[in-house]
Amino acid sequence: MVFSPQQVKFEFLSYIKEFGGNPSEWRVGCAEDATAALFDENAVDQERDIWLWKPTLSAAAARIVFRYLTEQLHVPTAPSTTAGSSVFLFKRSELPLV
Repeated sequence: MVFSPQQVKFEFLSYIKEFGGNPSEWRVGCAEDATAALFDENAVDQERDIWLWKPTLSAAAARIVFRYLTEQLHVPTAPSTTAGSSVFLFKRSELPLV
């Protein structure tokens, strides 16, 4: 299933609101393979970090969401971001390692 830019924006905004923090604490990116971008390239911890990704209708649709989050909300770009039709969002956990 793919999602429209409006659907992805709404879900990402809901995630930021639900899990809190300043938008500057989150990272956003686009990729063709969002799971590889999240877990391999950006080393997001699946258990400890907060993360989400959504496939969009096209790379252009993903860029609409990306530009909205980076330009309007000032969410920083993930260190590893490439062109692609999926958008991902993550926030590193603040919990100490046990």
